[in-house]
Amino acid sequence: MKLLKQFFDFYLRSSIHVALMILCIYEITVFEHKVDSTLYERLFIFFSSLSAYNFVKYFSFLKNNPQKITNNFKGILFVSIISLICSAGLFTFFSYAEQVIISIATLFLGLYTIPINSSLMNLRNIGGVKIHIVALCWTLMTLALPIINEVTFQDSSFCLSVIKRYLWIILAILPFEIADFNSDSKTLGTLPQVLGIKKTKIIGYFIVTIILILVYFGAVEVWLCYITMMIFYLYFLSTSSLVQSAFRNLFWVEAIPFIGWLLVYLQQQH
Repeated sequence: MKLLKQFFDFYLRSSIHVALMILCIYEITVFEHKVDSTLYERLFIFFSSLSAYNFVKYFSFLKNNPQKITNNFKGILFVSIISLICSAGLFTFFSYAEQVIISIATLFLGLYTIPINSSLMNLRNIGGVKIHIVALCWTLMTLALPIINEVTFQDSSFCLSVIKRYLWIILAILPFEIADFNSDSKTLGTLPQVLGIKKTKIIGYFIVTIILILVYFGAVEVWLCYITMMIFYLYFLSTSSLVQSAFRNLFWVEAIPFIGWLLVYLQQQH
């Protein structure tokens, strides 16, 4: 039992879980927009997500506390380095347009994490910016990347898809911001810090409504997937509080895209 707990802890802390969930969002895009996808693209999404998340989570700690590196952290570091190497190799298989999308997301990731110089903050510490940088990077990697060769930016359906995906990611972040209300630096200017928890939840309910309207008018084939996911997001958002299990968000909220992917997968089998 202790070994299983250690494995589960490593699974979460090494970002394997969140990387798999980002892959699920990518797969939903592939089905929704009827685009072809290859194994190397799927592997890239997984490995790049894993290395990127660990970079964001642990860069500051690794920089400021190198003497506190434990064996468990060394394992996370090893997995992250291997993932980064795999991502770099897989990057060469993408088209020029796809490489541009990946490069833009990588640029924002770097600016989000690393201060431009010793006297300037990174983007993460600029009030109110954090949630939008995360939503932008996820939208680029899970939506723009798989369909960039199939659509034009002038296509209205593409624009609606971008809005829907962007709002979905913001909605997914809100339970985390509520849970981290006391631990987040006040300089971050998260929605709960600026508007309060109650108003943040109301905004979340409003976002759910907009997403479902966009699904109704533009993505009927995946309506069951989105409705089911929105129900789960509504539940976790409405019951979010300052005191809750650490695994509630890290595992269950993050796992909602898996439920959506599972419904899409079952739909494909019929």
